[in-house]
Amino acid sequence: MTTTQGSLQSTDLDTEQIRRLTHAYSWAIGNFLLDELLGLFAEDAVFDMRGFGAPAESVGHEEVRATFAALIDSLSGCVHLTMNHLIDVDGDTATGTVYCHAFVVNPDGSRADNLALYEDSYVRTGDGWKFSQRSVKPLLPAA
Repeated sequence: MTTTQGSLQSTDLDTEQIRRLTHAYSWAIGNFLLDELLGLFAEDAVFDMRGFGAPAESVGHEEVRATFAALIDSLSGCVHLTMNHLIDVDGDTATGTVYCHAFVVNPDGSRADNLALYEDSYVRTGDGWKFSQRSVKPLLPAA
């Protein structure tokens, strides 16, 4: 495959924009910013937390909003760190994986550390890159 300098620069820019999308997600979830969080997802996006006990995938903005609202309501605090992001861009779509270490405070004051792997699909929209699918899976078995 031949790569031109222009397409390489475009891919680098796309990769950085997708990485920023993931950082915006971490900031929004860590600060309980529900509207900002929802705005990072395509209208028909799928969010899957079944690996952490959710009964089903959330499909579309209404279900994704309900899932995140319940998650936010179940926490008193959260610091959500992401790292080792791998992204593959293919035109107006992309896929990626990213590790997560979330430090959470529960309403009773207890704390928990969650290690997870996000498996993502992204889509370029008129408003920039959005999550079209995000699945979160536990990285290590429970102790």
